[in-house]
Amino acid sequence: MNVSNPAILIPVLDDWQSLDVLLKNIAATELPSGRSVDVVVVDDGSRAVAPPSGGLLTGSLNSVRILSLKANQGHQRALALGLAHIYNEMTPDFVIVMDSDGEDRPEELPALIRAHDAAPKNIVVAQRRRRSEGMVFRLFYQLYKLLFIWFTGKPISFGNFSLLPHARLSNVVFNSGVWNNLAATMLKSRVPITFVPTQRGMRYHGKSTMNFTSLMIHGFSAMAIFSDIVIGRVILMLSMLSAFVGLAVVAIVVIKLGTTTFVPGYATNIILFLVTFLSLALLTGFLMILSLLSRRDQASALPTQMVDDLVREVIHILPQELTAIPKAGAG
Repeated sequence: MNVSNPAILIPVLDDWQSLDVLLKNIAATELPSGRSVDVVVVDDGSRAVAPPSGGLLTGSLNSVRILSLKANQGHQRALALGLAHIYNEMTPDFVIVMDSDGEDRPEELPALIRAHDAAPKNIVVAQRRRRSEGMVFRLFYQLYKLLFIWFTGKPISFGNFSLLPHARLSNVVFNSGVWNNLAATMLKSRVPITFVPTQRGMRYHGKSTMNFTSLMIHGFSAMAIFSDIVIGRVILMLSMLSAFVGLAVVAIVVIKLGTTTFVPGYATNIILFLVTFLSLALLTGFLMILSLLSRRDQASALPTQMVDDLVREVIHILPQELTAIPKAGAG
């Protein structure tokens, strides 16, 4: 299969003003080997669509197509649907995923592409040298990374800003985890990853919507990709706690019945509490195993199967024209 221009995938929700600035900056960025790119914008249910002008298509920017979703799907699902559309309808040399707000800097694109040229079969990810959020956010972000390592056994130090070679797209779009978290899915794909140090850019407009709640949801979504490993480690911890509780109960009984050492009258209550805790721990572990095994019998809908049903229309923006192609059945 012949591949064509690289693609850049950008999800957008109402932030069309930032998108215009981003497209101008992409067009002004000189890419290695004189490449030009086709941009795929996923409109994630914006209140009003304000597509960019074809006059922006200069320099490194070859074309833009906008996938208008029928309803808001959320950031990660919008990315999954965009990747599925590219996999089904396009054959780019590679796909770069970036946000529209300016925090993923177009100036970093040449470094990602050079890393791809050096290792064409690897996924390339942008690894930010430092974060610029507040102290509390950074503290909880570090806690999230520690918990991720603890529960999955894998470090995670990157986000969605990444480059996916054409040959590796199937490793991502045919993994149902891509619905929840792209970065964790890439980590689980077993594809070699190249890390490129980058700097976080400044937002073009507005303020970041990432807060403690969204960070918590993001963290749980990432760990859910490794649910089998997480459940295994939780069960191991519950087993260790159960063993400790069992030894404690035996020790209390032996001391109370087999020695003359004074044992407080509330020892019986302690034993009952420990036995109850042991029973709940074992029951929780058993239910988690059943939940994991039952999900393996259920086939998950993949983005490649759902994208046509969830896209209302595809707007193609070319240097001299703008055309809208309604999807079948669109109202």
